[in-house]
Amino acid sequence: MTAAGLTVDALFARLGRPAPEPDAPDWARASAAIEDAFWVIRAQGHPAWSPERHPPVIRTLALAVAERRFRNPEGYVQEQAGEVSYRMADGTPVGLALTRGEVALIERVAGRGGLRSVQARREVASRGMRTGYPFPSPEDSWGAA
Repeated sequence: MTAAGLTVDALFARLGRPAPEPDAPDWARASAAIEDAFWVIRAQGHPAWSPERHPPVIRTLALAVAERRFRNPEGYVQEQAGEVSYRMADGTPVGLALTRGEVALIERVAGRGGLRSVQARREVASRGMRTGYPFPSPEDSWGAA
């Protein structure tokens, strides 16, 4: 996937190292991570987004998720080699899993965040008759007459 800045070169720039040759295994793994990250984000976001056309912040997020996937493809939380041990912080996202903040950002950019309206119905008992809000009986105890 090389469209709209979703490139292996962009991913390796974030990793702080030069991109490998296109026929190297790391190139294929990085390209797959970028593609997977974009499609997971698109599934949460907007169906009209494509690798060529999407909001700029989605590029940033897709590369961040791809970097997470590339650095830790097995999803390890802790590693140890001899006396050296490394443990990721609790709550650190692993692989393609999106954090709540990332999901909120995607939904906001997709126009799905913020206020929503939902229909509510409340059953009210009035002199033995059942009625429901928003059309209560005039004698409703809530004073909706």
